[in-house]
Amino acid sequence: MRKHFALKINQTFYYGWIILLVSAMSAFFASPGQTYAISAFIDSYILEFGYSRTVLSGLYSGATLISGLLMILVGKSVDRFGQRTAMITAGILLTLTTLFSSFTANIAMIFISFFLLRFLGQGSLILIPNSLVPQWFDQKRALAFSLMSLGIIAGNLVVPILNTFLIDALGWAWAWRIWSLGLLFIFLPFAAFLVIDKPEDIGLLPDNAKALAAHEVAVEYEKMKAASFTLSRAVKTKEFWFIGSISAMISLVTTGIMFHFYSLMGTKGIPPATTSVIFGMMALPGFTIPLVANTITRRFMPKQILFMILLLMAGDLVGLVFLRAAYGAAFFVLLYGFLLSLQNTVIGILWAKYFGRLYLGSIIGAATVFIIMGSALGPVPFGMSYDLTGSYTPALAGMVLVMILGMVMALSLKDPHQKH
Repeated sequence: MRKHFALKINQTFYYGWIILLVSAMSAFFASPGQTYAISAFIDSYILEFGYSRTVLSGLYSGATLISGLLMILVGKSVDRFGQRTAMITAGILLTLTTLFSSFTANIAMIFISFFLLRFLGQGSLILIPNSLVPQWFDQKRALAFSLMSLGIIAGNLVVPILNTFLIDALGWAWAWRIWSLGLLFIFLPFAAFLVIDKPEDIGLLPDNAKALAAHEVAVEYEKMKAASFTLSRAVKTKEFWFIGSISAMISLVTTGIMFHFYSLMGTKGIPPATTSVIFGMMALPGFTIPLVANTITRRFMPKQILFMILLLMAGDLVGLVFLRAAYGAAFFVLLYGFLLSLQNTVIGILWAKYFGRLYLGSIIGAATVFIIMGSALGPVPFGMSYDLTGSYTPALAGMVLVMILGMVMALSLKDPHQKH
């Protein structure tokens, strides 16, 4: 039935755009596991259970680290069972997790909740569409990735406000239950009915609606296989480790800043009400990415773009050290949000370009370990910096050095296919 529906749709427009829509939805409904969503519940947990911010930060970092180490298994499962099965499974489990989170009553349940939210939300429901979209798009891959990222951007923009409203109006427990209902009745039906793993499964090619005969499907599959690295082969290249390390660096800096954002802005004399507005502005530049990314990636090599992103991020962090007014904070957030969205697209392109499509689930699964480990460790140097010195400046200076190291790595990247 799904095949018949897909081919009928394909008579009007390429079915890959439907896949892209569901992928963007997956990115949005991963929000319950993202830092910007969970942070809204922290004050409620402190008031409800009396745990300190340090304890909750430690639980969060530990849960994030463990979930990250398991992403390799998720990636292998995607390659074995397909993106559709993996997406439905992750969606069902996240539905149950948000429901479980609404009954949180002690420190053990908070840790389990954090772990499952990070594993299924931040991890799985981001990894799966990142391996699905490249199956359907090749020449238009930059455009597709940037459009998919609108799901993440929408989450950044809407979810902090939505969670705050739900918690204020209904309480933190019902806020989690609303997410459970949304996943069950909105996301899961789309994933179950519309997702198809590869265009070749219904006789199509990436980027277009060309029908394939049986022998042509076999030829295309062999081409794809020849251009694809297995995970065991990919990890033998420096590109795997360098791209993964750059992803971890950006995740480290971003999560550290986001987790301590209200406190950091407080050191600049910016009140919480203003800070909440500035925080939400981080998502706004992402809406320009589909147009910008498509233009930039046609003119420059991905590694050159990545180098410039890291250079501008380093400069933005230097500016953050010296800012003293709300307009400066707004500029920091807008620039950083733009660069963050652009790097998501560029790194997605690099994985597919350098290592092919066939084993992309396993490779991105392993790469997600880097991202989540960076995310797990991010709050720590910022927290230590503030506790020891009363300032975030030492941590920000350290993050600038991290970005410089990433720039060196970016310039040294080479297409692994050219070495074999």
